[in-house]
Order: sequence, then structure tokens, then C-alpha cells
Amino acid sequence: MKLIFLVPFLIISLCAMKGPLTAGEAPKGILIIPMPGEITVLNGTFVMNGKTSIQAGQDILVKAEQLRAYLSPASGYMLPINKIISGENLIELKLSNELSSLGEEGYKLNITNQKVLITAYKITGIFWGIQTLRQLFPNEILREAEVAGVTWMIPCVNIVDKPRFKWRGLMIDYSRTFWNTRHTKKYIDAMAFYKMNRLHMHLTDDQGWRLQIDKYPELTAKASKFDTIYHEPKEREGFYSKDDIRELVRYAAAKNIEIIPEIEMPGHTSEVLSVFPGLSCTGELVSIHPNGKGKVNAKEFCAGKEETFTLLQNVLSEVIELFPSKYVHIGGDECDKARWEKCPFDQKRIKDEGLKDENELQSWFVRRIEKFINSKGKKLIGWDEISQGGLSKSATVMFWRGGKEKIVLDAVNQGNDVIMTPTSHLYFDYPYGGKYTDYPYNGISTERVYAYEPCSGILKNVNPEHILGVQANFWSHIDRTEPRMDRQIFPRLLSLAEVGWTESKNRNWDNFSLRLKHQYKSLDFLNIYYMDTNN
Repeated sequence: MKLIFLVPFLIISLCAMKGPLTAGEAPKGILIIPMPGEITVLNGTFVMNGKTSIQAGQDILVKAEQLRAYLSPASGYMLPINKIISGENLIELKLSNELSSLGEEGYKLNITNQKVLITAYKITGIFWGIQTLRQLFPNEILREAEVAGVTWMIPCVNIVDKPRFKWRGLMIDYSRTFWNTRHTKKYIDAMAFYKMNRLHMHLTDDQGWRLQIDKYPELTAKASKFDTIYHEPKEREGFYSKDDIRELVRYAAAKNIEIIPEIEMPGHTSEVLSVFPGLSCTGELVSIHPNGKGKVNAKEFCAGKEETFTLLQNVLSEVIELFPSKYVHIGGDECDKARWEKCPFDQKRIKDEGLKDENELQSWFVRRIEKFINSKGKKLIGWDEISQGGLSKSATVMFWRGGKEKIVLDAVNQGNDVIMTPTSHLYFDYPYGGKYTDYPYNGISTERVYAYEPCSGILKNVNPEHILGVQANFWSHIDRTEPRMDRQIFPRLLSLAEVGWTESKNRNWDNFSLRLKHQYKSLDFLNIYYMDTNN
């Protein structure tokens, strides 16, 4: 059962209000998440009705059609585009070079009782302005069928808005538990509604290979399934075909979301070694089993064998062709180098390349893969262990080991970009509970996520240009059904949406919690299960 708090749409109080937003406070009835940068509330309301039409230039006609698709089902009004029914009831979308200071994602939203105007420098900003407009309507605007008895009324406001960070992401682990296309689209819809723009798909790990690779069909034929002795439900295993991925990429791109693929290496690769045991140091044959069951010995590629790089380059070539993102994530975390210490192939590689030790061997491995990725016009991302043994200046570091922020400091000082995903605040497989000041293993509450400040402590004075943004990570080894997964991610993801978009001076937990209760009803209409924010 979903947990629902109903908060009425407080439109009446707006009529008596006028003035700019006080830092950290939204006027009553302005229940938007994430909080916009500037809000000025005006007198009056705009009412969408049978005479409302949409106006847009040919260059953004696709967004006008998207807006109509958002507003028409629940309202029952098939809003005409570029056909004026009444000159006094318009929704206009417009690009303007004068708004270049708002960047590619910023927008202005101006609402009077006669007209809604969304302007932006780029089409991306138009889309985010549409999401804000959707949130100003009653929650029922998200319904997919006509709703009777609702007046589609929104407050007259002026909003100027742009994001704090470029990267506002969510990682979903598809390896330990496979999640189907429908489920992923549901997440894309919810992410877009709250202005999040990166979906990181963790497609390979010890528990399964989840992506069709034409050159190596054995990877999905065998490594997408658990050993039958574990009697896993069939819906927990499987893989994405290339057509599935193309569909998801198109679906996400239409909603300003970039999908970043991750192919794990050099560790967390026992699923590959279950198919190609010769690519390990020992040659042992392993089986695919659910996380925490069975025993995994060989977990990393042998860095001394050329066959390893032949396979990885072939795989990455197909991945790069499939995903238009400029980034490819290669993992790089938790590589157990004990076997490398004893492997004659790896020791020969260390000697031949003039490396100091196994840490430098991992760095050499990452740089070799990065050179290949760069040759395809892409950028490499890896978990923060890729800095062990030396880090290429062009790699992007995904920082996850909370408490080790010096890794970030060193990377930024060298000129690397960093994405903040620390266990202390942004691991959504961790349980809820505890106060926001608690040590993370006592629980990561929704409030704790909201309190996260990426540029604090020793990072307070780093170059903000190199902190690309923030990302929540959900590992699917514990919560392996859709309702349980949803509740781990929501409503904590709404806290992160505001952390990633809204300047810290405009964030206020008490105000956010009021807006969050209103958004529970939106989550219902988005078919999202969620936890009570008090947990």
C-alpha cells in the first residue's frame, strides 16, 4: 500500500500575496520541487479551459506537442497548437538569446491571468519550465485519463530558474536484480518531473550481465541467468536487447535525461569469467549466483593477458555505438589485487611497463581503456578507486567512499571533474532512520539527504567547475521487488533533486517537508511507491 498525505492546493491564499521569495521559503501554495531560484507571486490566477491554445515556433514545436501530451489527458482539452482560439488564454513557448546567462537548462516562467509564457535560451530549459508548470497545476494533471470536477487553475507568478549542478543523477543496479523496460521508464518519468537529468545504468557485475553484445552472445545466453540451484524468480534475471536500449535512450532523451552505461572492470567481473574463465588469473570456472549466496573466487580480469583487452574493446565498441552519452562508466572499484600479486602474467606486465606495484597496474589498466574510449570520442568515468596508482587528468571520478574526501580534493586540484555519490548521504540501498546528523550506517533519512552539501569541509573552497554534481546510488542486492525498491529511493530522491538543482541559500528543510507532503499525491499518479518522510 502506498503512503499518502493529501494536502489541498492552496490557491486562495495566493490572491492576497505579492512579492519576491525570501531565501529558503516558498509562498503558501507554491509546492514545487526542486525550489526555483527566484519566485515573485502576483495577484490572480490563470485558468486552463476549452479556449486555451499553445503557441510555439517551429524550432520548439516538439516541446509544444509534448506539453499538450502532458496536459490533455487529465484535463480533457486537446489544446490546439499554433491555432489561436482566444487571444486571452495562451500558453507560449519561446527561445531567446537574451537568456544566455541562464545557461542551457535555465528558463523563465511568467504567468498572468491571460497568458503563460515559458522562455529559455535552449530547448532543454523549455522542458524544465514545462515541468514547473505541471507542478503548479493540481496534482491530478498527472492522471492519464480525464478527471471531472477539477478547475485547472494556477497562480500568477514570475519565476527565474536555473540549476546549481550540471549532473543530477540516479544509478540503478541492474546486475544483482534485473529491472524491466516498463520499470525503468517509470523512473525516467519521475526523474524528469523533478528535473533530474542523468540515469546511470549499472549493467554488469558479479551477479549478471544485462546487455546484448552481438560479438559475444554467450554473455547473455549464460551470464544473464542465476544458477538454477538458487531458484531465483525469473523476473530477477534477464537482459536488455539492443532494441530495448535504443527505445530507452530515445524515451529518456525526450525528457532531458542522458543514460550512462557502466561496464565493470577490472574487478566485479565474475559473471564474465563464468563464460570466459581464461580471462582470469586462475582459469577457474565460476557460476552466477544471487548476492550473498555461493562463493566467488575469481572476480577480476587478468591485466596481463591481451585477450582481456580484446574482449573489452570489442564490448565497449558495441556499447559506445548503442549509447549516445559522451560518458562511459568503467567501474574500477573494489578490485582485489591479491591474485595479481601471484599471477605471472600480471607480474610480467608490471615489469614490462615499468610499474611500481599492483596499484599502478590498475592505473595502467584504466589509462589503456580510457585511451580506447577517448579514441571513440567518449569520456571515461570510474569509481574513486581509479585514482589508486595515479589518475589520468581527463578521467571523471565518481566519489563514493564517504569520509575520504581528500580523494576529491586531490582530483579537483589536478583538474579532474568529480561527481559526488558518497555512502554517507546518497546510498539509497541503506535503510531509512536516524537523525540527519547520525552516522550513515544508523540510517539515511530523507532529511539527511536534504542536508547534504557537496562543497563543504575540506571541499569548501575547491573550484566548483570541477564538481559536476550529485548522484544517488541504488544497489539491488537487498530490496529486489518493485515496491521495496521504490520505497528505498522515494522520497529520498526528491531531497536529492533539490540538492542538485537549488542553491544552498534557498534550501530550507521545514519548508521542503511541507512541499514534499504535497508531492506524495504526485508520486501516486506516477505509480511510485514511497516511504513516509518521517521514517
